[in-house]
Amino acid sequence: MKTVEYTHPLSGEDQGKVFVLTRMDAFAADSWARHVLQAAIRGGARVGADMAQAGLAGLAAFGLEIFGFMEEADLDAALARLMQCVKMRPDPHRPEVTRAVISADFAEPETLGMVRAEAFRLHVGFLRAAAHQLFPLVAALLGEEAAQAPL
Repeated sequence: MKTVEYTHPLSGEDQGKVFVLTRMDAFAADSWARHVLQAAIRGGARVGADMAQAGLAGLAAFGLEIFGFMEEADLDAALARLMQCVKMRPDPHRPEVTRAVISADFAEPETLGMVRAEAFRLHVGFLRAAAHQLFPLVAALLGEEAAQAPL
């Protein structure tokens, strides 16, 4: 599984803190992505074939559209699942030691947002794959004209 390190670059109490993010396994990430898209659609997001076509950078821009329309409980669950992928490296001299993050690891509000954004970027490809899975089915249900529209 892919793992990335994020070192908080901004000044303040969180400067230099190191977070280790590990991408969910394929089945868990696929499930997370499908649930996120379904919750966004239920909330009124206009998520469609454009999302399935978007590259990874474009898909990251859909984040506001996706999360902005979700019900609070769905949003909280989606973000909590992302944060399960994040660990803290409390001692830079012992890189092998990590632990689950706790609320006290985030002194600055921006830090939590930036770590969540990094976790989202790590999983954004699964959202694209979920869109590919969901929208061809929708197009087929809408009829031949919609089915011929390019994804």
